[in-house]
Amino acid sequence: MTAPDSAHAPAPALSPAEWTGVLSLPTQLASIRDGLLDTPFSAHAIAALLLYGEPFGFTQQDVDDETQVAAYCAAMSAQHEAAGNADAAGTFRMLGGRHSERAAKIAALLPPPGVVPPTPAA
Repeated sequence: MTAPDSAHAPAPALSPAEWTGVLSLPTQLASIRDGLLDTPFSAHAIAALLLYGEPFGFTQQDVDDETQVAAYCAAMSAQHEAAGNADAAGTFRMLGGRHSERAAKIAALLPPPGVVPPTPAA
């Protein structure tokens, strides 16, 4: 298994100055959101649609990775618990829960299993 190539990591969505500007104007941010939500879709659905297929979006691999890390944390928690190291067991249990929750959040932004996009016409 190889580490991801940081040269291909997505650029930040906004610069620090842009984030500061947007977050300092909550009324304007709400207006931007309201403009995007002038559809029959929820904010959650719009986020999923905007992220779908983008290099900075999520894939089933992200869900699988988070699920595997959660399982590893559960195993490490049990191992530490059996060894009498309650603090380490608790830390792994907490981290495993976070990874499970993250996997569920990412999965909620993806098409459900079995939904296959149509093949583009040639």
